[in-house]
Amino acid sequence: MSAHASLPMNPWLWSQTLGETYAAGLDPVGVAGMQRDARLAQLLRTAFADSPFYLARRPGGASALPPLEAVEPVGKAELMRHFDDWATDRQITRASVDEFLSDPERLADAYLGKYLVWTSSGTTGEPGIFVQDPLSLAAYDAIDALRLQDLGTPSMAWPAWGGAQRFAFVAATGGHFAGVASIERLRRIAASAPLLLQWMTPVMQTFSVLQPMDELADALMNFAPTVLISYPSCADALALMQSEGRLKLALSQVWLGGEQLSDEQRERIRTAFSCTLRNNYGASECYAMACECPAGRLHLNHDWLILEPVDRQLRPVPPGEASDSVLLTNLANRTQPLIRYKLGDSVRVCTEGCSCGSGFPAIEVQGRADHTLVLHDTQRREVRLLPLALSTVIEEGALVTQFQLLCTSPNRLELRFEDAVSDPKAAFARAKKALAAFLAAQGLMHVRVEHGTAAPLRHPRSGKVERVRLAMAPKTPRGH
Repeated sequence: MSAHASLPMNPWLWSQTLGETYAAGLDPVGVAGMQRDARLAQLLRTAFADSPFYLARRPGGASALPPLEAVEPVGKAELMRHFDDWATDRQITRASVDEFLSDPERLADAYLGKYLVWTSSGTTGEPGIFVQDPLSLAAYDAIDALRLQDLGTPSMAWPAWGGAQRFAFVAATGGHFAGVASIERLRRIAASAPLLLQWMTPVMQTFSVLQPMDELADALMNFAPTVLISYPSCADALALMQSEGRLKLALSQVWLGGEQLSDEQRERIRTAFSCTLRNNYGASECYAMACECPAGRLHLNHDWLILEPVDRQLRPVPPGEASDSVLLTNLANRTQPLIRYKLGDSVRVCTEGCSCGSGFPAIEVQGRADHTLVLHDTQRREVRLLPLALSTVIEEGALVTQFQLLCTSPNRLELRFEDAVSDPKAAFARAKKALAAFLAAQGLMHVRVEHGTAAPLRHPRSGKVERVRLAMAPKTPRGH
C-alpha cells in the first residue's frame, strides 16, 4: 500500500457522468449524438485555448471552431516530443511526470493531487505517458458499470463492479501500466468504503503474468475469484489448465481485452470455465472504447469518443471496409487532449444490424495477435510462455520496443530488431540477460536466445510486426 496520497473521488461528477452515460444507453442515436457533439465542441474550445501544442495547429488560425476533419492528425511520437506544450493544465510537465513514474510505489497515487498517470507498453514502437483527469476516469467507470455486461439497458440495475464480487486481474506488472493502475485505483476506492458497506463492495487483487503458470494457478486458487480479468492469451492458457484439472476456479464471468480474441480461444475459455465471457476494446489512450454485447459483438462507446477508420494515406474508409488505422478523438479527457490521434488498429464498422438491438455502432477490430509460445524444459515437459510476459521482459530489460521474438524450436528463441533500433548489439545484450533470468524462473535454463539479423516477419494481411510469434505462424484465426 502506497504511503502517498490516493486519488480523490468526486461523487457529484461520478453520479452526473453515470447518469449521462445511462441516458445515452437508452437512446444511442439521439441522446448520444447530442452528447458527442457537445463534448467535441468543448474539447476543441479547451484544446485550442489552453494547449500551446494544439493552439499552434489550429487550422488557419480561425476564430470559429473548425470541423473535426480539418484538424491535422497527430501521432504518439510527436505528442511525446511536445509533452510540455500538450496539456491544458500548464503544471503538467515531462520532468515532473517522469519523477512521479520513477517511483513504483506511487502506482495509482494522485499526480498533482488530482490526476491518474499511466504508461503504454510501446506496442507501436513508442511508449506513451497519459494523464487521466477526473472526467475521463468518471467516464471509464460509468462505461464499465453500465455497459460491460448489458450496454446500459434498463435491466442493468447494479454496476458491474458491485455485488461483493472477487476480481482477479492477471496482467503485466512492474510499471505504471494502464490496467494495473486502474485496478489499484478501484481497489482503493472499494477498500475505503464505510464499514457498513464492506460486505457489498468488491474485492480486487492483481496477479503477474511474469510468474510461472503453475505458481499463477496456485495463487488464483488461493484467492478464489468470481471474475477473471485478463488478456485472451493468458485466459486461454488458464483455460487449458482448468480443463486438465491443474486449475480449479468457479467463475461467474471472464472479462478480456488488450489482445485479439479468436473464435478458438473464445470457445476454449467459455467451455473450460462454464461462464459468461465478455470481450472489450480499449487502449492506454482511451481505456474503454467498445464493449461486447450478449451477441458477441463489440459496440463503440460513441458518446465518449470518435473513431475514424482510415487508409494508409489517412483518408476515410467507408463503413463495411477494414481500415489500415484509426483516428481517435477522446471526448472525455480535456486535460491532455487526444484529437484525431493515430492508433494503429484495423477496424471495420459493421453495416449490418446486431441481434442484441443496441443502437451503438458495432465494430470488428484486428488488433494485437501475438502467439503463446510452448517450450520444453529439460524433462521435455511443455512450458507455456505468454506473449505479454515476454514483451514486458524485453521492454523493461532492454529498454527497446521495436523487436520481434521468434520461437524457432522448443528450445530456441531468436530476437530480431527493427531498423529504428540504433544499437541492436547493445539492445540484444540487455534483452538476452533479462530473458535468461525470466526463462530460468520458468525452469528453462537451457533455452538459447540468439540474435537474428534478418528483418522481423510481418503479418501477411496487415503488414505489421507481431512482436512474439512462432517462426512458422499458424493460420491467423478470424477475430471479433
